[in-house]
Amino acid sequence: MIRFGLLGFGAIGQLRAESLQQTPGATLSMICERDEKLLALATSKYSAKTTRNYDEMLACDDVDVVIVSTPPNLHRDHCEAAFAHNKHVLCEKPLATTNQDAKAIVEASEKANCVLGTGFNYRFYPAIAKIRELINAGEIGDIDHVRSFAGHPGGPEFTHPWVHKPEIMGGGALMDNGIHVIDLTLHFLGKPTDSMGMATDHTWAFGQSEDNGFLLMRNELGNVASVQASWTEWRGYQFNVEVYGTEGCVRASYPPMLCSVRKKPVGNAKRGRKKSYWFPTFQIKERLKSYRWTIVESFIAEQRDFMLRVGGGVGVGATGIDGLYAVEAARSAAHLECIKTP
Repeated sequence: MIRFGLLGFGAIGQLRAESLQQTPGATLSMICERDEKLLALATSKYSAKTTRNYDEMLACDDVDVVIVSTPPNLHRDHCEAAFAHNKHVLCEKPLATTNQDAKAIVEASEKANCVLGTGFNYRFYPAIAKIRELINAGEIGDIDHVRSFAGHPGGPEFTHPWVHKPEIMGGGALMDNGIHVIDLTLHFLGKPTDSMGMATDHTWAFGQSEDNGFLLMRNELGNVASVQASWTEWRGYQFNVEVYGTEGCVRASYPPMLCSVRKKPVGNAKRGRKKSYWFPTFQIKERLKSYRWTIVESFIAEQRDFMLRVGGGVGVGATGIDGLYAVEAARSAAHLECIKTP
């Protein structure tokens, strides 16, 4: 049994608590939250100990892992404090708001010999797991390039009043919804050796928090990836990842949860054969229980993967290094001067 402490009981923290209750081999030992109303809610819903004092959580012998679910500008301090007390850390995305802070978190974990994970739960969505399976089975041959997109229309989708404040988030769309698909892109591309981009802020005019960010990356083999993150996707929230290889391509998208593989044409055929995966059981359950169910299910899988790593195993979840690479890629474009129309 691995004992978790949860730092932060906001919207995501509450889903984390719910998922920990359903994660085999895990127990929620303590919840730390400074807001009195949220702390009272945590106390009423869970049998775990509750506190407003983070130091009290870190001193608790009943906590092996800390899930850091606080605003990104606080992640470095909270992660370093946990490592100083020999606690493993699963930190929500983005790992930090700057490259320097992300590197410091990784270095602190290595110095303490503690496991660090970054909360990129999209890796555990069924469509992503399926394209990972197809790629590993050699269905598309050798990877050539990756193309990804994530967007939402802004407005009500800005779930926190600070989500567009660069001093808290470190950027705009790329550090918000875009950071997930940056991670998924690098999950298939590998470590980037080059990254550059551009950003615009024509619509919401948040300045250093871009409405749209565009990245172009390359790995040491010369494979290329492109990413767009948007706060002006008027069709509504969606993301997709496409991986192209020498023998075909695979595509994962959500919503709805869908995966497809298209093979390279053979002979005189104009198109190669296509196969789609619809995950009908998933579709029914999400429709009945809402998208929050999807998040909780991905958290359960992510936490099980993290526990495997704590036990010395190898998982597919995002490490601290992965979190660092994603921040570096996002910031390679997020703070360029936004292009203005005359």
